[in-house]
Amino acid sequence: MKHEAGLSSPKIPLPTAEDFARAREGYASGRGVDHIVVRQWLRTWGEPGQVPFEDWLAAQNG
Repeated sequence: MKHEAGLSSPKIPLPTAEDFARAREGYASGRGVDHIVVRQWLRTWGEPGQVPFEDWLAAQNG
């Protein structure tokens, strides 16, 4: 697909402190994690120091 001039990427919201709190609770209980948090972690893939999701989530101060 060719990029068309004038089209821009939509603004993607960043996870809030509440999103991270729900994610930690959901992960611990096995219910799952909202995509807004997982998407943020996926952006670390291929970066130096990339860590497993559980470790990354525990380190988030949000």
